[in-house]
Amino acid sequence: MTRTRPAPAAQDAHQRLGQHLLDVVRRQDAAIPADRRAPRTVAEMRLRQIAASGQQACGTCHGAGGRTVDTSSGGITRQGWVRCDPCQGTGRA
Repeated sequence: MTRTRPAPAAQDAHQRLGQHLLDVVRRQDAAIPADRRAPRTVAEMRLRQIAASGQQACGTCHGAGGRTVDTSSGGITRQGWVRCDPCQGTGRA
């Protein structure tokens, strides 16, 4: 059994549909007020927990509990997570 690739016109239609859906989702997402938007990252979740508990966020990592570090070699970029030492990764001051 052989499979043929879709015609270029069909691929173009799929790309246009994908871009259209992405645009619609981004517009709808932008319409949600920031305080009503669900946190998507661990850093956003920690900040929300810290604010709800009345504690102060770490001044070094701003409540994220660490930071990402980018390293590049041979045309490859890698990201790594480094824990914040002043707050020991809790995000709290």
